Amino acid sequence: MKINHTLTVLGFALALGSGLLPAMAQGAPAPAAPKMCPGPEGRRDMMMKRMADKLQLTEVQRTSCKAVIEKHKDSLKAKGKAAREARKAFFEAMQKPDTAPDTLKTLNRAKADARLEAILERRAVRQELRAILTPEQREKAAFMMGQRMGMRREGRGGWGGFEQGRMGGGSMMKGQCPCPPAPAAPAPKVP
Repeated sequence: MKINHTLTVLGFALALGSGLLPAMAQGAPAPAAPKMCPGPEGRRDMMMKRMADKLQLTEVQRTSCKAVIEKHKDSLKAKGKAAREARKAFFEAMQKPDTAPDTLKTLNRAKADARLEAILERRAVRQELRAILTPEQREKAAFMMGQRMGMRREGRGGWGGFEQGRMGGGSMMKGQCPCPPAPAAPAPKVP
């Protein structure tokens, strides 16, 4: 049965492919290429638009948010680049067996300091953006951020950790999740 299904699918694929080849040879337009993922700037803009839509930001709020992001854009890039370079220098030194421990300590401190600077800059952006939002929007944003952090921690396959409050942010901390707990698995029947 499984072989028969596989052969049917293969037959359809061949028929479809053989129908496209003559059309392409006759000068028919090629099928549209799949859309490529936007670059980092495009992704960021797309995410900001989606977040603004979900939070129902006014035009004034959208303009203010764009201004905040534009104000910090160069600093975020510079601090992120410095953190990546410090990390790279540390790991390159770690690969060399003759690197002195004191040098590694110094490089590790520089790596940690550069990363902290990048984190503090992102924090400043978040705080400025948060100041633009209404209390309801802040609550909704915290909930959305908690979901995103949960996906990052628990993997894209599920929302594990919801009940334990490990999702981060807002009302989802320490069992204050608005969702009901998952039902307990039934006990196995013993014959």
